[in-house]
Amino acid sequence: MSAEGQLLVGVVGAGRAFQRLWRPALRLVPGLHIAAIADPADIEAAGIRRYRSLEEMVSSGIPLDGVLVLSPPYLHGRLVGEALAAGHHVLVEKPPVLSPAEVDLWPSGEIGRFAAAFTRRAWPGYLRARRAGCQRWEFELETNPVAWGATTELMLEEDLLPHAVDLAEWVSGSEVCEVRDLRRGQSELSGRFMLVNGSEFGWRVAFSGRYRERLSGDGRTFVRRPGRVAVPRWMKPPDDVAGTREVLRAWARVVASGERSELLGDAETARRHAAVLESVRGPGAR
Repeated sequence: MSAEGQLLVGVVGAGRAFQRLWRPALRLVPGLHIAAIADPADIEAAGIRRYRSLEEMVSSGIPLDGVLVLSPPYLHGRLVGEALAAGHHVLVEKPPVLSPAEVDLWPSGEIGRFAAAFTRRAWPGYLRARRAGCQRWEFELETNPVAWGATTELMLEEDLLPHAVDLAEWVSGSEVCEVRDLRRGQSELSGRFMLVNGSEFGWRVAFSGRYRERLSGDGRTFVRRPGRVAVPRWMKPPDDVAGTREVLRAWARVVASGERSELLGDAETARRHAAVLESVRGPGAR
């Protein structure tokens, strides 16, 4: 912890997600301070210690209260394990892991320090949906791949599909038990998740030249982006930045006092979500 009482965070992976989402959100959480960044690329980070890897950052002995993992998804499992083994609290962006077996490699005595970030859980529309108790859900997410550099089917599965997996369980308050009606296109995936409580979650994720996101439950619309009325950014942060801010606030409470939050996933969430991803992708798909 800093002399000012801020929690010191080491960031691993400073690409688009960090620059466009996490860095702006971190600025909105006064209790967190970026003390170090580990990334092989050269990044503007005035006043922040720079390292080429998590291993280098950890071995330097720099004092850290937590590590934020924002690397490409295929590295998440290994980096989380390394950070936990070093005794740090860890927050990792979705998907936490790509295979349930990766969780088994983490040091068992440090599992309680792990948290997974699912920032859409904190969006107002998804919070309303969670309270609604609907039985039939329909979710659609389209995004412009150029904006995020995610242009392959692999990235469709590793970047967009995890949103559908988590939101299915988040809004239903249940767990995915079966995948049905799976369809693959050149730039889209769709299917239906059956949940333990009997509800269904239809989903479609796709790359296109636009951004669009919708969630409806039993015919009611809870999320519609872009919305019918545009809200200027100076009036309030966009949902994605505001949601990330709330997840960071929740994580700060975990690090400071051990107070857990439903906005964060745990190791069992990571294991369960990875099993669903494997059922869609096939084991060892990467």
